[in-house]
Amino acid sequence: MGDDSSDGMAYESEEEIYGSGFDNYSDKNSNASGDSNDPAVIVENKYFEAKDIAENDPAAGLAAFQEVLDLEKDLDEDAKGNWGFKALKRIVKINFQLKKYDKTKETYEKFITHFADLVIENEKALNNLLDFIATAPNIKDLFDFTLLVLNKKGNRKACLRLELRLAKILLQNKDFMSLETSLEKMHKDCQLPDGSDDPSKGNQLMDIYALKIAMETERNNHRKLKELYEKALQIKGLCNPRISGIIHECGGKMHMRERNWQDANTDFFEAFKNYDDAGTRKQSCQCLKYLVLANMLSGSKINPFDEQRAKSYQNNPDIKAMIDLIEAYQSNKIREFESILKTNREAILGDEFMKDYIEDLMKKLRSQVLLKLIKPYKNISLKFISVELNIKPSDVEDLLVELILDNQIRGQVDQIQQILLLAADNKSSNFWKYRALQKWITNLTSLEKTVFSRVN
Repeated sequence: MGDDSSDGMAYESEEEIYGSGFDNYSDKNSNASGDSNDPAVIVENKYFEAKDIAENDPAAGLAAFQEVLDLEKDLDEDAKGNWGFKALKRIVKINFQLKKYDKTKETYEKFITHFADLVIENEKALNNLLDFIATAPNIKDLFDFTLLVLNKKGNRKACLRLELRLAKILLQNKDFMSLETSLEKMHKDCQLPDGSDDPSKGNQLMDIYALKIAMETERNNHRKLKELYEKALQIKGLCNPRISGIIHECGGKMHMRERNWQDANTDFFEAFKNYDDAGTRKQSCQCLKYLVLANMLSGSKINPFDEQRAKSYQNNPDIKAMIDLIEAYQSNKIREFESILKTNREAILGDEFMKDYIEDLMKKLRSQVLLKLIKPYKNISLKFISVELNIKPSDVEDLLVELILDNQIRGQVDQIQQILLLAADNKSSNFWKYRALQKWITNLTSLEKTVFSRVN
């Protein structure tokens, strides 16, 4: 299956626990070097013949693998299992490839029922098969049947891992209704009688919260994301770094929406470190980009690439673009900054999350340049400022009013002469703030009258 992501935030189940590869199952019953008349050797040879047939003709392969199953019935009990296990697995896969989903379900249930003990011994094989058929329309039914069999065998830990894997597939398939039901059931199993989270099940809870966060990210449910983030932070104990990365990435995005740049900077740094520890290069690169964005918006003078971990990503083309961007930003080079954005449009603006904050970043950069530009002057023309900032005079006026209201500039805008008059007396900053506010209200009133007259 391909890599999954949501708004740049991926949830992956524990591959390091499960491993991958179905045919790595130990050939403990193999007798390839034995007597060619030995029934076990005949079954083994028939299996490999069936594999060759299936490569060229999947439909014919079904019949060939069925013959393997039929031949294995005649073997002694201690020789049974291995080739039938593999042959039935192949039949399930071929039925899925041929889009015979009813037959896929039928043969899969037969596989789980007949080889339940082998499946429990070789859990990675089961997970590999489930991943292969994950897009089947009846995939939830297949998982439910497997859980039923494993529960009967008393393997609760395997059931929990399987439930998490099902949740991941439901997330990939965007089956949010089934996913929500599944997650709530798992969450309930990890709670105390009073409904609070059981501290002894911290690892399972973190997995569940990470999946809930990924689901609500897809749904753009920001209120719920904040609630989940705050609850996840309260869970104590060791946690898989990838899961920690998901939770801190959620926190970073939440703080960005609230325009809380400094806290976003902190959370993205934690997410980047955790993803890096987990070896998830794609997610760590993405969070490093978000870290640079939050760093610039927070006004920090610290370059994130001074950190040793970040330096190891410098050769990545997307990260190289961010390095150039932050250098232009910290040097107040507007035209170079804009040129980098244009040249690396896909790397920077191709990310929808990044794109939402570029205008904030441009305004902050223009404000920095403007404040530095006006320092030597008592008055300065808006046209001159517009040339320096590479924006229209009307946009300059809007920016100036905003900075005056924020008490970052003491002065007023002469709209007739199109000049910024800077304070040269001892009037308080509030004087200039209310002066600008009055001007803003006057302009708003004028606009209202214009719109009203046009409507009438």
